[in-house]
Amino acid sequence: MVSTPLNDGMAKESRTTVLNPTEIVDVAEDLLSNRCGGSQELHDVEQLTGSGAATVLRARVAPSPFLQQRSVVLKYIPETGDKLDDAALLREVAAYQFTNSLSEEVRPGPVLLAHDIAKRIIVLTDSGDGDTFDDLLRHRGTEERREILRNLGSSLGRMHAATAGKEQAFETLLARLLRNHPEIAELHEQRDESLGFAVTAGVEILEAGGISVPREVRTLADESNTRLTVGRARAFTPFDLSPDNIIVSDKTHFLDYEWAAFRDVAFDIACVIAGFPQFVSTRPITDDEAVIFIESWVEEVSDIWPNARNEDMLHSRITIALIGWAMSSLSLMRYGSLSGVVAQTARAVDAQKAEEYPSLLRPASEAPFTQDELLVRRDFYETFEALQRFAAAGRAPEHPVVAAFAAEVAARVAEPGLK
Repeated sequence: MVSTPLNDGMAKESRTTVLNPTEIVDVAEDLLSNRCGGSQELHDVEQLTGSGAATVLRARVAPSPFLQQRSVVLKYIPETGDKLDDAALLREVAAYQFTNSLSEEVRPGPVLLAHDIAKRIIVLTDSGDGDTFDDLLRHRGTEERREILRNLGSSLGRMHAATAGKEQAFETLLARLLRNHPEIAELHEQRDESLGFAVTAGVEILEAGGISVPREVRTLADESNTRLTVGRARAFTPFDLSPDNIIVSDKTHFLDYEWAAFRDVAFDIACVIAGFPQFVSTRPITDDEAVIFIESWVEEVSDIWPNARNEDMLHSRITIALIGWAMSSLSLMRYGSLSGVVAQTARAVDAQKAEEYPSLLRPASEAPFTQDELLVRRDFYETFEALQRFAAAGRAPEHPVVAAFAAEVAARVAEPGLK
């Protein structure tokens, strides 16, 4: 698939040439000089772990009266050839512009200092050398993990409470960028719609794989689609939370806003409870940890949304979001990308035969599996097993049905040692 060029008046060759670290630094120096004044110089450059195909660099800033930061982070996101992926950069820039306007106490991540859409580079303040949430969850004991999750709930809650009611400001920033890049506007709309397609396709993948999806689960999956775009408890959400993109230093920072938007906040909560779908953890979130996490979040948002203290109502909302995450994860693993989901949805997923899904859903008795298959199946297991445990603790009439369904899917993909 050929990507759509991003046009903001810069030289066209910058859209097709992959930049090396030296070139990234050169562009960043020019951006900072134009943005802040003076002649900015970067040195002591080191490469950090990136997100996907991104190149992420940390650089020291030469002493300057024009720029107060001692170090900055440079993120370069080359074109992937996937139109929907490449359109994500505008969303990330708009998200950082929006969070820049928040007070430091509630700002969820670093500050955007400069950007170049054509050259696909953003320059951010440095979040420091804190541990990633992934490292903390993997290597800390029970009590420390509980405190870590309590702090995460509080951080998410403060961000949600501080941004509730500010959706128009975010949409204005995003619309301004899209006006400057009209060639991406349609792609951007398709990208947002693809999340709903992914949920729907996940339901049909299960049916095609021989797993019956109860009417109650289908209804809640449809409700999940609705809550992606409408609802009363909406705030700024990173949405696609991943523990390796959450930095804990002097405060908790959320990185990567490629999917950030105003949505039902339950999706952020469900993402954590599900054990971060599409991220295989060695130690999934326990029921006790989930309770601590949710309680700390509620303490931060209950003044904004008093209904958050209604345990049954909140439990149902989170269950709906968990179903959305579980179904969309199936789709993304099956089709490889949201572009693949959109293309396949147009060809009627439910018309396909069950044998087209052997790697995803064949029983454990049909082993052996490749290492990649085992990782995918473990991720499915963790997500659906978390859905089963959470739904089983609910008191709504449909929750036992959801729990039994999730248990069936988890049993299908579980390795013998995980049952």
